[in-house]
Amino acid sequence: MPSHDREAAQTRGVLLRIFDGFDAELAAVEERVARAGSPAAAVARTADAARIRDGLRAGDPTDLFLDPTPVGWFTAQLAQASACLPAGPGQGFGPDASGRYTAPCLFDPHHGPATVSALWQPSPDLLPRPVLCCPEDAARMARGEAPQAHTFATLRGPRPIWQCDDRFLVFWLLGHFTLAGWERLEASLAHTAFSAPLNYVTTHQWSKGN
Repeated sequence: MPSHDREAAQTRGVLLRIFDGFDAELAAVEERVARAGSPAAAVARTADAARIRDGLRAGDPTDLFLDPTPVGWFTAQLAQASACLPAGPGQGFGPDASGRYTAPCLFDPHHGPATVSALWQPSPDLLPRPVLCCPEDAARMARGEAPQAHTFATLRGPRPIWQCDDRFLVFWLLGHFTLAGWERLEASLAHTAFSAPLNYVTTHQWSKGN
C-alpha cells in the first residue's frame, strides 16, 4: 500500500474511534437522563444529539475536517440535556438563582460542574495557571497527580485535548461550554498545542456560525 494510502487509512481509523467516543458520550448522558426520571426536555436534547451523531456517522469521517460545526451542535445538545436534570452530585449544570450556568470541568465535561479553582501545569515547559475544574480533579492535582482527563484518539495514541490541534475538537469543547460561556478557555489552555486552533475558531468561526 502506498504511504499516502496508508496514512489516509490510519486517519480514517482514528476518526472512527473518535466517533466511538461520541457514541460513548451520548450513552453516558442518556443514562444520567434515565436515572433522573427522563425529564422531557432532557430526552428531547439527547434525541437531537443522537440525530446529529447519526448524521456524522452517515458521512465520510474526513468530513470533520471540512465542516466541524456538527460536532459543536452535538456536544451543545449534550450540555443542554445535562442542564435540564435536577441538581445533584455530578448533575448540577442548571442555572443558579441569577440565571448563570456553571461551567463543566475543564478536563472532562462529564465529570461534573467546575466549582473549584486549582493550579494546573499542562506540561513541564509551561507555567502553572489557575483553572476551574471539578473537585475530584482539583484534589488529584493538589496531591501532585494528573487530572483524569478525557482523551481522544490520535495517530500518536490517546491524547488529552490540550495536546491536540484538530479544529473539530475545538467545536467539541465549545459545544460543551455553550451555556456557561467559553471566555476562560483561552487563558486556561494558553500556549498548549490546542491554543492556536481554539483562538482561530473563537475569532473566525464560532462567533459567526453559532
